[in-house]
Amino acid sequence: MTALVTIVVAASALFGASVGDGGAQLVGTAAVVATEGVEQAPLGNGSARSSSGRSPLVIAGPRRSVDPEADGEPSSTTAPITLPGSTPAGAVDSAVVAGSASEAGSSVAPSEPLTAEATVPRAITSTSSAASSAEALPSTSPRAATGMVWQENFNSLDARRWQVEHSTYGDGNGERQCYRPENVRVAGGRLILTASSETVTCPNGKTRSVTSGMVRSRGVTFSPGQAIEFRVKLTPPDPANQAGLWPAVWASSWAWSWPRGGELDFLEVMTAEDPRRAVFSLHYADPSGDHELQNKAVAMSNRFSDGWHTIRFDYGHNGNLSWHLDGNEVFSVSAADTLQGYPAPFDQTIEEIKINLAVGGTPGPLASGALGASGATFEIDYIKVFDL
Repeated sequence: MTALVTIVVAASALFGASVGDGGAQLVGTAAVVATEGVEQAPLGNGSARSSSGRSPLVIAGPRRSVDPEADGEPSSTTAPITLPGSTPAGAVDSAVVAGSASEAGSSVAPSEPLTAEATVPRAITSTSSAASSAEALPSTSPRAATGMVWQENFNSLDARRWQVEHSTYGDGNGERQCYRPENVRVAGGRLILTASSETVTCPNGKTRSVTSGMVRSRGVTFSPGQAIEFRVKLTPPDPANQAGLWPAVWASSWAWSWPRGGELDFLEVMTAEDPRRAVFSLHYADPSGDHELQNKAVAMSNRFSDGWHTIRFDYGHNGNLSWHLDGNEVFSVSAADTLQGYPAPFDQTIEEIKINLAVGGTPGPLASGALGASGATFEIDYIKVFDL
């Protein structure tokens, strides 16, 4: 997706602990760059034909050729929505303002501001980032955090902090869903997004046969020198027939319009391509203004949906970015040939985190029966942002 803070379950260790149910077994995969002029080859083909005179590149995952918001559809057609068990916008909730993580769904200590200041890193020399590597991935633990900035445990859905989507956001990627408030709920300390087979008419008048859920953060920032961590679970009704599900936690267009404004995909799972992998990406514009992508697809021994997984992204200073899956560093980037000159735009504060369960679109079609009678769910146990 074009573009994704930290989600945690009380029973799991916070920083870099492996989750017992569904830990990843990592295999060597290549970091790649996909450019606007490259015709994408099927995953695993090992080559791509270039129509722009550039060298052929291996494509490790789909690229976004269009920003989902570029199709003219408003990002959301409704005001923030209060769900059952949520805190209404404008309401005063002392537990949220001053309570501990165990006392409220989302909390910030009174002495810590909700918005953290951005740190502008020094410029570094830009180098090519198109190199690929097949060596084994390192098994390294993330460095320890120095202080919690904010956390969300989803004991309720605070409408001051989360906006629920009601639109066909994702049209630019050919996605099939209409995002609706009815497909977003909190239960058991988890945010649950459900994709279902049902025919509805979205606010823009488009009729869709699939509905799903999406939320956007509000009033929370994520800056260089911080990390985001979250714990998630994808649950299709039939694990053997789940093609077309596209859950993601990501962020985009914080520094300008897409792709110049940047995109960070903290996590994507594209089951139409391979249900046994997780994908981590960054998108940007190259010096000519064309869309560029670096990403890594991490293969797993089992389906991603077979267990819970903990993801951490370190938004380091000077454009040093790293992704961790179940306690292992799986991808890192320290340079890119961006239009602005690296590390821009990956040196600026992000003001919106998106969590969604897209259906169909760029990665591939929805399989017959993939949603079943009860629908597929994407659960988020927690999200945390902390200083490095």
